[in-house]
Amino acid sequence: MPRVRILAGDVGGTKTALAIVDLAGNRCRVRRLERYASAEHRGLAEIVAAFLAGERRRPSAAGFGVAGPVSAGRSRITNLGWKLDERALARATGIPRVALVNDFGANALGLRFLRPRAVATLLPGRADPVGPVALLGAGTGLGEAVLVRRRAADPVVVPSEGGHVDLGARSPLEDRLVHWLRGRFGRATRERVLSGPGLALLYEFLGRVGAAPRSASVERRLRHAEDRAAFISALALARRDPLCRAALAHFVEIYGSEAGNLALQYRATGGVYIAGGIAPKILPALRSPAFRRAFRAKPPMERLLDRIPVRVVLDSRLGLYGAAAAAAHAARERRVGDRAERSEGQAPKRPAT
Repeated sequence: MPRVRILAGDVGGTKTALAIVDLAGNRCRVRRLERYASAEHRGLAEIVAAFLAGERRRPSAAGFGVAGPVSAGRSRITNLGWKLDERALARATGIPRVALVNDFGANALGLRFLRPRAVATLLPGRADPVGPVALLGAGTGLGEAVLVRRRAADPVVVPSEGGHVDLGARSPLEDRLVHWLRGRFGRATRERVLSGPGLALLYEFLGRVGAAPRSASVERRLRHAEDRAAFISALALARRDPLCRAALAHFVEIYGSEAGNLALQYRATGGVYIAGGIAPKILPALRSPAFRRAFRAKPPMERLLDRIPVRVVLDSRLGLYGAAAAAAHAARERRVGDRAERSEGQAPKRPAT
């Protein structure tokens, strides 16, 4: 199969990763990778221009997984405010074919490129080789998607904005959490808790209700921490602060419950994958019995959930693999369209200039 040179991007509210990728069949090789702080730039085109300044040869296609819904080739980054457009990016970059795809849609497309060592199994289960695969991941926000596999055709990715669904309480303590979040933000959503900012909110809430003792020195350091979620996680995993431990433990329980919700919503007999920037960093906590119990505590569906494997993606380049796959698919569609137009005696369409 011919090798295709692609510009792949993973565009998030916090960071944007760009890479030159060689794609051939089920092999995806990252040739060059750079990461940028998204908020330090006016838009994606500016970052792409800086990245491509170091390239002698323009890629033949570009694909970007973006943290927001995509419609008719346009998107707005939910937690950043950038407005993106495929045609405008093609004009700005000089790349003839540009594809935008939801970031967790890109993650789902990237799963087939993962090597065995790039995943860690939380729950073994027994995957159906053609069953739907559910994907979720907490980072700046909460992303979700499902991959529907077909025996003799390309898989279909169904992106989701499930992170913005209402958060359901599972206990009297979570009743209080939902009430507190609603009073503070107007709504209590899954993303409000299952995200980096959400872990910090859990710490604050559990401190307020006295779930664990508070430390004045920890709270002083937390106020000045560049990444509050990373600070809380580090202290929790090192068992150095009881309130941090309580916050991470509750975060893991809600994560397990949401993974189970997604498995049931899509009947994800092909397995559940947890991606995003947080999961690999808290892997020891995700291996806890609390995650497993929360995932399976869905009567009367425990037997179905017992059979579904749950894995954590350890490769941070997953979204880049999927963005490259989306770009290659768009480039193939363009070539097919051009051939069809030539066969009908028409001049093939060119990208907007």
